[in-house]
Amino acid sequence: MTKIKFIAFVLFTVIFASCSSGDDNNDSNNNQSTGGSFDFVYNNETKKVSSWEAKKIDDYMQVEGVTSDGIGVNFVFNVFGNLYEGSTHGTSATSSVVMHEVSEVFTSNTFTFTLEELNTVNKTVKVKFSGKLYEDGYDYEANYITDPSKFIPISGAFTVPYKDLTADIPGLGTFAKLDGKDWHGMSLDSSTELIGFDKITTLNVENDGEYSLGIVFPIADVKKGTFAFTSNDFYNRISFLRFDLATHEYIKYNVSGTITYSAVNDAYVEGTFSLTATHPVNNSKIVITNGKFKEGR
Repeated sequence: MTKIKFIAFVLFTVIFASCSSGDDNNDSNNNQSTGGSFDFVYNNETKKVSSWEAKKIDDYMQVEGVTSDGIGVNFVFNVFGNLYEGSTHGTSATSSVVMHEVSEVFTSNTFTFTLEELNTVNKTVKVKFSGKLYEDGYDYEANYITDPSKFIPISGAFTVPYKDLTADIPGLGTFAKLDGKDWHGMSLDSSTELIGFDKITTLNVENDGEYSLGIVFPIADVKKGTFAFTSNDFYNRISFLRFDLATHEYIKYNVSGTITYSAVNDAYVEGTFSLTATHPVNNSKIVITNGKFKEGR
């Protein structure tokens, strides 16, 4: 099985390509630091954020700041307040600052990110944040150690203007109701395995919470239509996982439901789904309704 983290590459190509380095942020054509504010505490030291940029594309945003002593801070999140990426790094090759990032699993358990206001008229975004950053966001065990030497605490707040960008593929993302509660996610990575003669791809859809959905289909032969599924089906199904804080492992739920593909092409798959997810031990159920997805392949 191969697993490639691409942070919704199709969606954020425009954002990452247009983001400037610390030096570029001083360019009058790109600098957005003339309006708003950005407070930042890094490893218990108050830092002066000297420049920042913010961009919005569809329902997703990126805000980057650079301190006067060369620490970059970066957040990628959605307009519903889910944090997809948070990190700090040195802004030059000679910097002694080592890159740290939020935990990549159940991020909101160790990092609080609060979207306080998104003003689409004045094009400003207001956020508060605090939590722990780690050298390896995927080291699940280390990320739950309370030893301060294992993580860097950061906190702060920003109110900054943002630029609207146009998505190459509009409307990417996944929405569903989990036991009646709204859930918004996006495909953060994919995994592919060979089953018989078929290559089966799973688009792992997550946000910063404990749940993970998987859109599972044969990568070379996915077709429009509606398919009923259970956990016994290899593909054309939705998988459902929940991260267990006690074991630091995912619990794989048994599933039954339907998935409909309404659009299939080389760039993305689009459709709807509904299912019931059943805990494999205690048989507790989570009912997922109103599911819809449009995710890059």
